[in-house]
Amino acid sequence: MTSQELQPLEPLTSDLLRPLGAFEELYCLFDQHFPINGALAAEITGHTTVDQWRDALDAIQRRHPLLSVCIDTAFNRVPHFRHVAHQHIPLRVVTSPNARWQQEVAEEINAPFTPDQSPLFRAVLLYQEKRSIFILSSHHAVCDGSSRIFLLRDMLLSLSGHDLEKLALMPSRETLFGAKQRTSTEPGLPAVVAQRPAMPYVDGIKFTAEQTTALQHRTRLEGVTIHAAISAALTIAGRSLDESWRNSPLRIMSPAEVRDILGLEDQCMVSLTGGEISIPPEDSMTFWNLARFAKDGLSAVKSPEIISMMIDGQSKVVSTNLAVEQADQLKRNVFNAQVMFTNLGRLPFDSTFGTLQLADLWAPCALRGIDREQTLGAVTVNGSLHLTHTSPEPIPGLLTGIEEVLRKACTS
Repeated sequence: MTSQELQPLEPLTSDLLRPLGAFEELYCLFDQHFPINGALAAEITGHTTVDQWRDALDAIQRRHPLLSVCIDTAFNRVPHFRHVAHQHIPLRVVTSPNARWQQEVAEEINAPFTPDQSPLFRAVLLYQEKRSIFILSSHHAVCDGSSRIFLLRDMLLSLSGHDLEKLALMPSRETLFGAKQRTSTEPGLPAVVAQRPAMPYVDGIKFTAEQTTALQHRTRLEGVTIHAAISAALTIAGRSLDESWRNSPLRIMSPAEVRDILGLEDQCMVSLTGGEISIPPEDSMTFWNLARFAKDGLSAVKSPEIISMMIDGQSKVVSTNLAVEQADQLKRNVFNAQVMFTNLGRLPFDSTFGTLQLADLWAPCALRGIDREQTLGAVTVNGSLHLTHTSPEPIPGLLTGIEEVLRKACTS
């Protein structure tokens, strides 16, 4: 027997990185009932090789600590991130010219992660020599939509020959905000893997640069945000297409980044808060008044008081030692808005990396496991707004309906 084989089988406590914060723990619980993975798809032009993509994926894994962890739910009743060495992020390469990013993203967000197996990331490469589509998916407890954008940037930096500096592990959002980390001496529970649900629908629509500029100018003139304008268009288009939206309040949940408040830069972690607006049925507001209503409804979402209340509420909930089924019921009671709409805003970096160009970006794509849910993602790249739609039961024509409502609103 070698000395390695004589080592105890129990995982070393020195591999434990830190306990999960309350929001991360909720995501861990939710994900054991329904996969709430998030994903992006990025189209890159310029000459690359598959080996270069593999090397870049390894480089970002070395840079970001949470790309080499599993979630240990058995150590004690508070789940912990555990470092696992020498486990590469899987890279699935698709060379068929008929491959579509929509289908591959649907596959990725539909496939559950195993919490106690590292890494909690996967990648797919729709590879052609001079044009590739890179898809990155992740467990929600280790990464949010903005983090995936920074991971994409780091991939492109590495692909274009830059060395990546290793980053330190960040504390949880709650700890950074000054909340107390919960502890436990109770025994933990083995993690379970969610059942694979039905395959979702995923699609995207790209606005022209002219349409996007017109929208930016008009929203500034009207004193509203792009997010509020899209929310108004979503409401009008959705209600014209789906009777159930006309006959009940439409609730739109909007995650919001708090990196600026927490003093974060480009670390990979969960750094979200969120708000919700409820639009009364068959409302007679004009488009721009509806946009103002949406803006006002989210105006306090990033206030320290609101964030503190949210953190306090989530901390109290997880301190009751929720079972997976209880967490799922909580999600269905609290996070059950018909729509989740995440706007990642304008790309926070230049889209050119040496000889490579980030041409298009579709993000974020994710589901919550809510009946008839609709997920909308927005990001602006190269001056063009990109919208994605993800749903297990999509409202047909929703994206084109949103585009048409926005076009009319900007030309009226």
